[in-house]
Amino acid sequence: MSFKEKSAWISLVSTVLIFGYYFIQLVDLNNLPENDVRQAVAYLAIKTVVLISIVEAVFHSMLAATNRKAAEMGADERDKLIALKANNYGYSVLVIGVVFGLGHMVIVEFNPQFTSESSLQIPMLKSHILLFSLIISEIVRFAGQVVLYRRGY
Repeated sequence: MSFKEKSAWISLVSTVLIFGYYFIQLVDLNNLPENDVRQAVAYLAIKTVVLISIVEAVFHSMLAATNRKAAEMGADERDKLIALKANNYGYSVLVIGVVFGLGHMVIVEFNPQFTSESSLQIPMLKSHILLFSLIISEIVRFAGQVVLYRRGY
């Protein structure tokens, strides 16, 4: 595996695990009293940001330390082309997610009963829909890189 492929694997696995945990915990907050939910969301968000920062920094540092030459070389034309294609995949998913998020906002604006009848009572649901879209697009981008490297593109 090349250095860039290993880096994509690290980012893919850490993003799936850490943000998967975040969104599962977010849905589980429905069982808490309303007063505690906002504090729990803030704590969960801070914990997730700190955790993803530490995990990415530690594992990428270890990867760079064990592959010093490859880390210093930078990206070649193949790496740049793979990154470009994977970015296109991720961007397409992000656009679809933003359109769904905006659609949710429009539906709520014209039908206020929609939010009170929803089974998910998550604070800042609109921002979490957009965050979910961003995370899914990043997962698609990293997965696209891994697949393109595996195919020998």
